[in-house]
Formats: sequence, C-alpha cells, structure tokens
Amino acid sequence: MVLQPGFWRVSLNRCMSMTGTNPQDRPYATEISSIFQSSPWTLVVVDDDPTGTQTVHGVPVLGDYSVDTFFREFVNKTRLFFVLSNSRSLPLEEALGRMKTIGNNLAAASKKAKRHFLLVSRSDSTLRGHFPEEVYQLSKAAGFPSCPILLIPAFFEGGRITEGDIHYLNENNVKIPVNETPFAKDKSFGFEHGDLKKWVQEKSKEKIKAEAVKSLGLEEISQGLTVIADVLSELKNDDILVVNSTCYTELEKVCLALYHHLGEGNHMLFRTAASFVSAFSGIKAKLYLPSSNIRSIGGLTIVGSYVPKSNSQLENLLSKKQVTAIAISVPRLLESDQQPYLNDLAVWIETLLKQDKEVVVYTSRELIQGKTAEESLGIGQRISGFLVEMLKCLNVQPAYLIAKGGITSNDLAVKALGMKRGLVLGQVIAGVPVWELGPETKFPGMPYVVFPGNVGDEESLTEIVSLFNNSNIPS
Repeated sequence: MVLQPGFWRVSLNRCMSMTGTNPQDRPYATEISSIFQSSPWTLVVVDDDPTGTQTVHGVPVLGDYSVDTFFREFVNKTRLFFVLSNSRSLPLEEALGRMKTIGNNLAAASKKAKRHFLLVSRSDSTLRGHFPEEVYQLSKAAGFPSCPILLIPAFFEGGRITEGDIHYLNENNVKIPVNETPFAKDKSFGFEHGDLKKWVQEKSKEKIKAEAVKSLGLEEISQGLTVIADVLSELKNDDILVVNSTCYTELEKVCLALYHHLGEGNHMLFRTAASFVSAFSGIKAKLYLPSSNIRSIGGLTIVGSYVPKSNSQLENLLSKKQVTAIAISVPRLLESDQQPYLNDLAVWIETLLKQDKEVVVYTSRELIQGKTAEESLGIGQRISGFLVEMLKCLNVQPAYLIAKGGITSNDLAVKALGMKRGLVLGQVIAGVPVWELGPETKFPGMPYVVFPGNVGDEESLTEIVSLFNNSNIPS
C-alpha cells in the first residue's frame, strides 16, 4: 500500500551538531520513538535468521508467515514485528521462493486489514546472506518494485561499523575490514571485498557496478538533516545507497531525515543489520535478568554454530566443572538411521535435567563441508534437522534453553518447539536476545536465548549460563 504525501511531517529546521562519544548513546531515541508511535504503518522486519531481535524488546517474533498471521498483526496495528524466514539456511532458489511467499502474504494481509507497512530485509552484520536477489524478490512480491535500497549493515553492539564505505569489525578498538575476518571465508556466503560498493558489485555478479552504488558519508551526516534529506531525494528507483555510520547518533540522524523523506510520499527499502531496527523505531535494548527463584530442573544449552568465536566460547564453558557436556558426532548423525541415537540422547538429557544439571549439547567441532555452497548448506540443514528431532524427543521442559547459532536457534524454536509467535523480552547481554515462547509451543513460557554465533567474547556463553544458574560457575 502506497502512502500519500503529507501524511505526517518531520521538520528539517534544527541544529544537528551533536556527535556521540559512545557508539550506543541514543540522543534522539525519545523523539524518534514518538514519531514512530504516531506513524500510520507497521514496520515489518523479514529476518534471514532470528538474531535481528538483538537490539529491541517488547516486540513479537513470528515463526509463521501465513496471510492470517500477518492479518492479525496488521489489524491490531502492531507497530513492529519480525518474520523468521531463515532464508540464510537455504539455497538461493529456495530462499527466493520463501521471499515470494512472505511478500505475497504481507501484501494480501495489508490490503485486507487496510494497514500500510514498511519493509526491512534484516541480515548478517558480517555480510553473509543472499543479496541482492532476495531483497528484490521480497520487495516485488510485497508490492514495492523498483524502490531505492538503503544498505546499512551497522551493528554497534557487536562492533560492526561502516566508515568511508568500508565495513569494519571493531574489536578492542582495532578496526578490521570485514573481508579480512573469518566470516568472509564462509563456504556458502564468502566474499572478497569490505568496500561495500565493491561488495555490491561482487554479490550482484557484476550486474551492479561499484561506481553506480551511491553513498551517504559521515561528513554529510554531520552537516545535518537537510543535507541527508538532499542525498535521499536524489535517489532514483533501484539505486543502492551505502549508509555509513559508526554510532547510534549518526544513524538516528539518518532516521530522522528518512521520516521526513517518507512523509513526502516516497518509499524506501532497507537491507540492514540489527542496529537500524532499533534506531528507526526508537526502541532501545533492555537488560533481561533471569529469575532468581529456586528451581528444581536444569537448563539446556545447544551449540550448533561453527564460527571461531562460538568455538572459543564453547571451549571456555566446557572447562567449567558445573556443566555436563554431551558431544554429538556429526559423522554419526549424517548416517541414515538416526532414531536409536536420538532416543538415547533424549533419555540422557532428560536424566541430567531432572538432576538439575546445566546440560551442554554440542556438535563435534570438525566442520564438514560440501564441494559447493549448495552442498554445504545441505549438510548444515541435516545437522540442524538432527538437533530439531532431538529436541522433539525431549519430554522434560528445561529451566531455560540457550541456542547458539542463528540457523540453530531458528530451527529449534520454529521446527522443534512449534513457535508461531514469541515475544522479545530483552537482552541477557549486549546483542543476545531472550524470547518468551508462546502458549502454542512445546515448552510454553520457557526463556529462550538466541545467541548469535558472532557475538560476545570468549567468556560470554559461560556468563549467560551463570546468570541463568544464579551463580558463578566455578572453574
């Protein structure tokens, strides 16, 4: 549904000289929140894995993408909701098919409910995922063809910033171009360029030339809303604009200019990481504190992610005496007859949970890859499928469940636990959201921790388990 010009106004006549000293300072969040709450549409975030919820709270997460599900959100005038597409786990053609279904269903539900919506394609802050194809397919199916696309991969909570059109991972005040990190060597979504203009050319298989990609630089952002709005107004249909940002202060300025631009009846599409969702909605992260009630059942952590950061976090956790580790042999789970292995694992886990143990289940760490990107995705699907079946066999509800890895956390929530609608409660540590599972799930009300593979330091996983255990896990 296309918005008409003048549906609301955002003034550009203000001084915007403020600069943030802390990347997570939010000087304009209150103002943006007021604008967002009064806007006549819903912000729909289609997430290619479930980790986009890592900067917000109090918003629903949908594991179902039917017309009826979307209609209920639109007719209730939900301001913001996430849709779990899990497209990063799929080969390109399957991912595009899912985008078409989600886009068509959003358009149908919007028309039926007479509710406008804006569309965000949320993806990885380290640039992995299907781009630009899935953005084009999603936007076309949703009824927004040929709109400019804003590329905003900033994720300040995880040290992902963009400066001079180069996307960096900032760790311990050392800026590393993201193409020099292990994420760029991903078997399915690897890339060569950290310069986002060149990255767009690379990912589009040379169909979009680097010199055709537009840029909004930090100097322009520092000059205020009028300059930013001028850059936005010069965009043509199908243009891609790289938005540089190193802190929320800069990104919030961009969002205020965007509100003015949208208020003039223009439309935009967004390919972003998690920080944009928070900046554009004015919703801040919220600390989630696990209950301190005495419990009689243990907690469960399932680690499927293979990135180096996950491996170091797992190693740190396994060095502690108060956890009981169960290693799953990946070669064995890839065998055809898995049911006896699944049954034995489920009984073992249930026994330990009843003894109030902190149970850590992890896949063996040797990464098994296929000869092609598609084969590698297929192996990942089989591993994730095994973890799903294992959780389905479990008949004891853990005190909590930590799912380590984006695809792992999506499949366990949606496929194993049957989540259709969850609620983001907050973040147990920066960048790690906690959901409350709905009454339709296998374990209703259980805190569900979505722990991205590429977030935190070596001790973060141990810290979270300690918080849920209400103690410091001894070495």
